[in-house]
Amino acid sequence: MKFLVDVNASGTLAQWLVAQGHDVVRVSDRNPRMGDEDILNWAIAEQRIIVTTDQDFEQMIWQEGKAHFGILRIENLPRAERLALLRDVLKHHHLDLTSGAIVIALSRRIRIRRR
Repeated sequence: MKFLVDVNASGTLAQWLVAQGHDVVRVSDRNPRMGDEDILNWAIAEQRIIVTTDQDFEQMIWQEGKAHFGILRIENLPRAERLALLRDVLKHHHLDLTSGAIVIALSRRIRIRRR
């Protein structure tokens, strides 16, 4: 899978995704101060799923009707817990992600919002 990891999601998640064989780019490698709209446009241009802890992408998509290629929002928890959520999502919801859904991974539940 192709991912674009937002600055707030942590390098640990990006490193783990790469170790699992995924194609990963990081916002922090291009411009750590890049705005959300530019991040979304980059993800669309390269058909990447955004990994973030930021709710702003959901607001842009639902309220402003912005296009996207999939969003994985992980609750802003300690890194080890975020990594556990990421593993769980990829194990059980990878088809949702590849179909362009918004997956919201919270410590107590995972929500799927389809197009």
